[in-house]
Formats: sequence, structure tokens, C-alpha cells
Amino acid sequence: MQHDLPEGDVPGTPLERIAEALGAVLTHSADDGISDVVIAEPGETLVGMPGVLVLAIGVRDEEAAELTVAAGAAGAACVAVRIGGEGVPPAVREASAEAGVPVLGVPAGVRWDTVEAEARRELIRGAAGRQGDLYALAQTLATLTHGLVSVEDTAHRVIAYAGPGEEADELRRRSVLGRTCPEPYLAMLRDWGVYQRVRKSDEVVEVAAVPEKDIRRRMVVGINAGTRPLGTIWVQEGHRPLAPDTEDALRGAARVAGTQLIDHYYRDDPGARLRSREELAHGLLTGRFNAAALAEHLGIPATSGASVVAFDLRDTTARADGTWRDARLAEAAVLVSVHAAAHRRDALVAQACGQIYAMLPEPAGSAVAEDTADAAATAAEPVLLRWAENLVAALRQHTRTPVQACVAGTAARLEEIPEVKLRGHRGLRIMADDPRWRVGAYSGLVSSMLVREAVELMAARGGVRHPGLTALVAHDAGHGTELARSLRLYLDAFGDVGPVAEVLNVHPNTLRYRVRKAAAVAGLDLDDPEHRLAAMLQLRLPPHTEEAAGPAF
Repeated sequence: MQHDLPEGDVPGTPLERIAEALGAVLTHSADDGISDVVIAEPGETLVGMPGVLVLAIGVRDEEAAELTVAAGAAGAACVAVRIGGEGVPPAVREASAEAGVPVLGVPAGVRWDTVEAEARRELIRGAAGRQGDLYALAQTLATLTHGLVSVEDTAHRVIAYAGPGEEADELRRRSVLGRTCPEPYLAMLRDWGVYQRVRKSDEVVEVAAVPEKDIRRRMVVGINAGTRPLGTIWVQEGHRPLAPDTEDALRGAARVAGTQLIDHYYRDDPGARLRSREELAHGLLTGRFNAAALAEHLGIPATSGASVVAFDLRDTTARADGTWRDARLAEAAVLVSVHAAAHRRDALVAQACGQIYAMLPEPAGSAVAEDTADAAATAAEPVLLRWAENLVAALRQHTRTPVQACVAGTAARLEEIPEVKLRGHRGLRIMADDPRWRVGAYSGLVSSMLVREAVELMAARGGVRHPGLTALVAHDAGHGTELARSLRLYLDAFGDVGPVAEVLNVHPNTLRYRVRKAAAVAGLDLDDPEHRLAAMLQLRLPPHTEEAAGPAF
């Protein structure tokens, strides 16, 4: 079962999108989103359910009307009931209108776990602008590990989960249904010392399968803020074995989840929290906040350096606009956060300019002096390139887009991060010319950036143009020839005819003729280095800039 975001920028309210995806009937809609999905059994008392989608499983028609009224009184967003061929029963429709709560009529052929999965997808869509959503993190981890994920707080209550419901074992089904881990299993885990181990460190603990009790193999890691335990993340093995790097993914997810669980604990008291870690990371990336103050708040040594890696999804499909782009970017940012936290404990991830930036502070005590910053960056580059290669591979598989990454370099001090970030942004612009290019490094792109900047300045300012080269471009436009392109590629290849002729799909002698003809039309002396440089620059200008240029001298 896939749990990716819906393909396309689907119109309508959240409930309308769920109804359309399931082929269900919605009595009436509401603009508000949903905050959670809860299963209600016949006769269950509903209290305090603002924004909740209530799944009325096993509830008969006459009971469904009573439950709808109760759900409305509890503040629920919607009640999902099973319907037959005649649609939503009249009594349920009346109850829906009386309680002011929509009813979602689920056809007989649609499984309840499918309804829940679709609602969870909508929860993730609603969280697209908030990288810190626990459900989005759980979904990302489920994708990376091939397992079923659940996040629990210190009271063992399930506060987020993801993964195909049909692969759940008996323990997971009971935990999700009851929103807490069953006490007999808790006692067994305590006897085995599992909780004692995960609360002391970021050790990933494996819990063996218990086939006679329909309990499959699991891995668990603690979510801790220093010495304070905040919860746990569990991954249950499904039909496929867990991925080989499940331990690293779990460890990274636990580090990301620490700040998210703090948000969870204070969700009803926003004034009790300082700015979110994501907002602070964005401030550090863009230079909006004081770097020393940010470092203190984020728990990073103020004297630390930090490496920066930039990512771009390169989603150029027609659907890549508006909400869709934001959703895909937020989804990818969570995946980057997990990998970054696994690679470096204090890693920070932020979005800017439609791109994702990972800031990887150097370990404590490894701050570099300004005069050795370049040497430190050079030493760190091979490791960062390998890390970025692995992450780009995961992102390309997950997003189905030609993701690219640029290792921007290492800032000697945190306040220099915005400058290094700009290098990454410029590097990605250069790499955009070739989607096959997965990962690059700023150090290898400097020459291309220098040329690009010179050409952009020429295009923006107008000014001097070589009249012969202008005439050459006009000659090609009027005669349908490729003299200018042939000359540029020939000069770029330092006069190596063979490879250029192959690119142009012409005989080497044909290329030699074109080069002589181009030089004659333009009045160039190709033995003169300045003539060659002028041609290499001006022939890179966009065609329209010739019209905006000043007089040719």
C-alpha cells in the first residue's frame, strides 16, 4: 500500500479529497482540516475530539445516528460510517444536520484500513508546510525502513504512526486501536530491560519476534533530550525484511523527533515554547538571527564551524506548482532531516529559495581557525560527497524527480553559513544545465560560476558587443546554419575537432570548414587569445540580449 502524497494539486477541502479518493459519499463538507483519526466502537463515549475523523467500525444504522450526534457534541470533524447501496441512511443524515458534523458514507467494498490510510495521507498533506509534523516523520521512516512505524510518548501512548495496515501484527493492531501499548507486552519489555536501554542512550534495540503471540520482529530507539526521556520510535517488520540501514534511519529519526515531541507536549500552550527549531534553523541559514544567540538556544557550541549541503528536487512536471510543490518539498525535507541527524547529531535542516539546506555543525572541540578553514573543507569534502550521493539516491527514489545536491563547503563560524549557503544556491544553478549530474561540489564549480557571473553581468548591463559576432548570430538566424554554435563548441574543446564533430553529428572536415567560415563572417583572428575569449563569452549570451545591447564598437 502506497502512502505517498496524492499525485497532483487536488482541489477541494480535506474531507472532499478523502471522499473522492475512496469513492465515498459526504453528506456535507467543511473547510476545516482533520487533526487525527480515531476508531470508535459501538457504545463508546466520545469526549474532547476537536478536528477528529471518527471511524464508526462495527456500528449499525440505528447506532450510527446516536454516535454522529455524540461526535458532533465532542467537536469531531467528521464521522465515517459503513453504507449500503442506498447511501447514507435518512436517520444518519438527520443526525448529521442536527449535530453539524459531516458524515462520510464508506461503500461496502472499501476496507477500514484503507479509509484510515487515506485520512493519514491527508494529515501529511495538511502538514506540508510544517516540517516538524510527527506523522510526516513516521511516514518518511516507514518508507526508508520498509516497516510499520509508531511513535510513543513516555506514557506509551501512540501519538503518530505510519505503514500499511494489512501488514500489522496483533500487537500493533491493538496498540493503534487502543492508542496505547497493551500492558502485558509492556511488562514483558520491562522484564527484558528494553526501556532501560533506550532511555540511557541512542542505542537501537532489537526485539525478537514471538510467533506464538503473532508478534513480529521490531526495532526501537529512545527519543531523549539530554538525560530526559521523551518517548520511543518503533519499527515493526512487515512482509518485507527491514532495510539494511534501519538502525541509522531510526537513530536519525529519533534525533529529529526530540524537538517535535516537545512541540507535541506544548501544543496547547504555544506561549510556553520558544521559536521552533525549524524557524531558528532558517534564521541561521539566512542570517536573520544572531548566530551566537541561536547557537546557545540550539545547543551548538558558538565557535563551531558547519558544513552546508544544498538540495533541489528539480520537479519540472506540470503539477509542480503551488500546494503540490510545497508538499513535495516538505516531504523531502523530512527525509533530509532524518539522514542529516543520523550523520551528525546537531544537524539542522531548513528550506529557502525553493531548495533544502542541511547544515552539519562540526563536532564539539573541532572548530577551525580562519586560516585553516579551506583545508578543513577540503578534508571534509569526500565524506560529504559520499553522504550526499546516498541521500540523493534515496530522494530520487522517493520523489521520482531528478534531485541534485551541491556540497557548498564548510563555514569556519556559524555566522558565515549564509555566505556558504549562497555558494550552494549558485552551484545548483550551474548543475541545473545537466539533470544527469547528481552531486557536485562548490570547489569543482568555481570556474563555471565565474564564467556564468561574467555572462550575466554582460547580459544585464548591455554595453560593448563584438559586431562580427553579432553578425555571425544573425547569419545563422537568416540562413538556418550552426556556425556560431560550432565555433563555440570548438573553442570550448580547445580545438579538439573529433569530440565536437561527434556532438554535432558531422564529419571532422565539415566542422573545420564551419570554424573557418565562422571566423571569416565574424572577422575573428583565432590565433589571438582575446578574440577567442570574446567569442566564448559573447556566444554564451541569450539571443535577446543582442537587441538590448549598446552600440557595437
